[in-house]
Amino acid sequence: MARWFGKNTKASGLFILLFFALLCQAGCQGSKDASASPPPQAQEPPLPTLQALEHYKETLASRGHDLSSQGVLIETLDSQKQLAEHNSDFAFNPASVMKLATSLVALTRFSPDYRYRTNFLADGPIDPASRKLEGDLVVEGGTDPMFSLADAGEVAVKLSELGISRVTGRLRIAGPFYYFATGYRSNLSRETSAAKLRTALGRAGIRIAGETVFGEKSGTLLVSHYSEELSRILLYQNARSSNAIAEVVGESVGGPQAIQSFLIDKLRLGESDLYVGRASGLEFNRITPRASLKVLRALIEVLKGHSLEPEDVMPVAGIDSGTLRTRLDTGGIRGSVIAKTGTLVSVDNGVSTLVGIAYTRAHGPVLFAIFNSAGSVYTYRRLQDSFVEEMIAEEGGPSLIPRTEDALGGDMRTSSTQTLYGKQSQPAAGSAN
Repeated sequence: MARWFGKNTKASGLFILLFFALLCQAGCQGSKDASASPPPQAQEPPLPTLQALEHYKETLASRGHDLSSQGVLIETLDSQKQLAEHNSDFAFNPASVMKLATSLVALTRFSPDYRYRTNFLADGPIDPASRKLEGDLVVEGGTDPMFSLADAGEVAVKLSELGISRVTGRLRIAGPFYYFATGYRSNLSRETSAAKLRTALGRAGIRIAGETVFGEKSGTLLVSHYSEELSRILLYQNARSSNAIAEVVGESVGGPQAIQSFLIDKLRLGESDLYVGRASGLEFNRITPRASLKVLRALIEVLKGHSLEPEDVMPVAGIDSGTLRTRLDTGGIRGSVIAKTGTLVSVDNGVSTLVGIAYTRAHGPVLFAIFNSAGSVYTYRRLQDSFVEEMIAEEGGPSLIPRTEDALGGDMRTSSTQTLYGKQSQPAAGSAN
């Protein structure tokens, strides 16, 4: 073998030189390629979390609350900046915050100036001499969520003007008719609604001889009652957190399943993001803080399309009558927050929620969702208010006061009753406009 190397020394030297030449060429080419490739992109640092959130979480923990039962998300209106987040993709019970979803679906299906219509028909002849309706008085319900004692009185006046003070037949209810009265946890049943209507008509001078029944619509249209505009109904619903109104509005758009389908199909929410059990938020419902802000953002866009603002269907904290009248009303922030509250004392060991808009100097309108479960709802409310106040201060203070007077103060009634009997053919529809 040594002799072999000795005989091929020249060839071996050429081979070694060629090897190092190729190695150098490969190294130079690699260096060239490396110099031609772009430098690695520097990653943008994450936005700093609001200190208000850290203080809020520390306070919750110090009071013994499980942080896994709490959720928070704060974003700019355009959703380009997330300012604070905690469990934002975990589904919590929203309680009455679900009313925002019900409002969104109603405004999308109808319009802010939509009015529910309730028709009163005579299924028999009217004898002006004896002031009798010889037959049934038929009520065609149009899912009006706020038909009340005052409305029944107006209808009675119109019927009296037509020469009716006695009905020899029955009071027949056709379609979804609900009687609205305050002080009830949910909407009245159709039987209770019919009984209250009958009593109200009787006190106003319309006596009905027959029984109350539920059946089909028939007869000649006498009077139509038109509710307040939908936007006003929703403002009352959301400011006072009326379950009775929300349940009927929900029925008018197809019920909880229709609301859930809308949110999944139109807002692209995942099925794991929400569950709509009741349109009012009573009992068992679920939604994530992130999904709740998508609902709020969509609601703002729908209102904008009708030249309306969020405060046209949501209460202003510290200003409007209702659940926010005495909240967030201190110092300079009074009137700078528009929100919807949610409370369930006996479900999920206590639920308190607050979802809305805070107008700030640093980022303009900021959307926030605060979900609390498994604790004292009264304690949670105080902590929520302190959190929002600190967040606004950290964002440079309030920038806008949307409204300075109570929008629900005084008489908000804009409903009307119209006599149609004897006029040119009128449709006896369940709704109008």
